[in-house]
Amino acid sequence: MKTTKKLLVCILTFALLFSIAISSFAAEKPEELRILYATVEAGSEAILSVVDDYEAETGIKVTVDTFPYNSLQEKVFSELTQKSDYYDLICVDTPWVPQIVQHLEPMTKYIKKGKNSELLQLDDFITKVFLDTDVFDVDAPYKQPPAMDKVDVDKITDAGFDIIGLPIQSNVLTVSYRKDLFENPKYQAEFKEKFGRELTIPETMEEYLDIAKFFTRDTDGDGEIDLYGTTLMAKRHESVMCDFKSFLSTFGGRLFDENMKPVLNNEKGQQALKYYGDWINKYKVTPPGTLTYSWDEVATVYGSGKVAMAMNYHDMKLEPNVNGKEGYFMFPGKEINGKINRGPHFGSWGLSISKYSKNKDAAYDLAVWLTSAKNQEKYLKYKQHVTRQSAYEAAKSIDDPLTREYYAVMGESLKVGVGRPRITTYNRVSETIQIAVNDYLVGRKSLEEALDEAANKIEKIMERAGYYN
Repeated sequence: MKTTKKLLVCILTFALLFSIAISSFAAEKPEELRILYATVEAGSEAILSVVDDYEAETGIKVTVDTFPYNSLQEKVFSELTQKSDYYDLICVDTPWVPQIVQHLEPMTKYIKKGKNSELLQLDDFITKVFLDTDVFDVDAPYKQPPAMDKVDVDKITDAGFDIIGLPIQSNVLTVSYRKDLFENPKYQAEFKEKFGRELTIPETMEEYLDIAKFFTRDTDGDGEIDLYGTTLMAKRHESVMCDFKSFLSTFGGRLFDENMKPVLNNEKGQQALKYYGDWINKYKVTPPGTLTYSWDEVATVYGSGKVAMAMNYHDMKLEPNVNGKEGYFMFPGKEINGKINRGPHFGSWGLSISKYSKNKDAAYDLAVWLTSAKNQEKYLKYKQHVTRQSAYEAAKSIDDPLTREYYAVMGESLKVGVGRPRITTYNRVSETIQIAVNDYLVGRKSLEEALDEAANKIEKIMERAGYYN
């Protein structure tokens, strides 16, 4: 009898342990993982191209739902506000993080456990991109992460920060230019005679402006200017905010001080906005429609061959009928204390785990896999704006010289880029700056009046949001 009871206890115990083991295994390896992702904004084509590989390797089905930018933002906020467990991984644009960071599962604990460390390779990410995109103080997301040359998890956590995602795609302001014009012997001789130096890629804002002036001309002799030196994205739109911020950072200025007080109206802010406006109104080196241009219009105008240089967040191409030749270079800098300071705007997308996912371990594994070096190298085929140093190194072997050139310029630009302010009120602050810049450009307000009014409004916005309590 006792033997029977012991046997029964052993069987029940084994059954219980087996059940627990099966449950644990099921939790670690779900049947399906779901990703909420952007469309072309974050390179969905590249991500979708490797999903089948992951399914074959793991046996886990991966479903990727893609939405264009505005629809994606609404969907992300809605899913997280409702604490929905439907999506496991979410593609997050950096400006959204301060508003949703409490809904994201920190990855730090998974990283510290050494989970998937052979694929993770944190020190391979471009440090500036990684810190700006995915390192936040969850309780005070406005704070900037500690400075470091390589991603250092201990330094991050010791400073009170967490890693809330992994960077999957990054955009930075670069310049596309008409290489055929720069290489034209006639133009080279003319430029050297006029400016006393060679017609080469500009390093500084002043050199850039000289070239823009030089190429603004009537090329067919009908008395009308048909070629302009450059473009700007001066429409009352997020693009003009990014334009102004790039000029401001390059001039050594910033939007906020350490106490989150707006300082865009100081001397550096005034210099940056005046220089920006002078390109349009004083030197007239931009096309007449510049005040209606955002990133899409700039791409169209450049493609038509009507400008010698144009700034944007992707590689732009000339239309076949232009019979031109493209090239790329970094957004110009400003010499400050003997060094060239550069501040092109950049922004990134990160892959984050929903705090409400029931498959967090597996979601982390998938995020590491999708952002891994081996996959980022595959993404080059789709011209994905990769985030790892090894991927940019691999891009040096791309057959097409123009694509190689663009990756080289983008990789160097990301190392010096300046991200957006980490505030929950970003949209209202951006709109306020857009209005101020527009008011100045159209002559509605003076330089000082436009910036002072913007700074006062921004301070009130920040105060109402509780930043000064």
